[in-house]
Amino acid sequence: MTDAPPASRGLTLQADAVTVSLGGRPVIAGFTATIRPGEFVAVVGANGAGKSTVLRTLAGLITPGAGRVLLDGRPIADVPARDVARSIAYLPQDRTVHWPLAASRVVALGRLPHRSFAAAESAVDKAAIDAAMQRMDVLPFAQRPIVALSGGERARVLVARALAQDARFLIADEPTAGLDPAHSLHLFEEFVRLARDGSAVITALHDLSLALRYAHRVILLSGGRCIADGSASSVINKDLLAQAFGIETIVTTVDGIPVVLPTSTLT
Repeated sequence: MTDAPPASRGLTLQADAVTVSLGGRPVIAGFTATIRPGEFVAVVGANGAGKSTVLRTLAGLITPGAGRVLLDGRPIADVPARDVARSIAYLPQDRTVHWPLAASRVVALGRLPHRSFAAAESAVDKAAIDAAMQRMDVLPFAQRPIVALSGGERARVLVARALAQDARFLIADEPTAGLDPAHSLHLFEEFVRLARDGSAVITALHDLSLALRYAHRVILLSGGRCIADGSASSVINKDLLAQAFGIETIVTTVDGIPVVLPTSTLT
């Protein structure tokens, strides 16, 4: 697993006793967490546990019915939209794209919060766009329409767009969806680098082995409630996984790499 980040000060993204209902059904109940710069946080749980809703609420896309989300101590609803977009990059689980833009232009959309709508791209913008495309191996198809790309290529373009945004908080919902194993590992190494450089990464995951290997911190959800929040090794253990997923697991290492092996369901 990745070493814990150094203690940090200042900028935070905080959920304070957040409760969310969708379609009249409670999805999150009393969720509290503070995300700090330098952290790589994985949110895990079974289907329907509330992972995506937690991420969308932290990104300011869902208004909680109770509780509040704070960005640097201010209610996120009171922060101007442009300032939120400069601070938080959000990568949704749905990778559907309908615009026939070149891949490079999609990545460039990540720079919009940093300039006025009609302004030309600055040297800083261009450098951020190029760096993001390089990091996600997008340059070979940068001029192709995104709608003509494979699902995995499209996913890499959208991740690059989020990286180009250069936000202090990167929120990614199932970021490895559509990626092959090599690009999945590359992406998580990039997340570790971002956290090391002072950003915060918050991601929802189904792959418990990736969470255990790379995340500094794991938040475990069950039935819309947080049942554990701590270091990856303290949260991803057979007892808590049995409680959250209803499965027996073996948590072990292979050639020094942590691995979670589901072995059977609990009846």
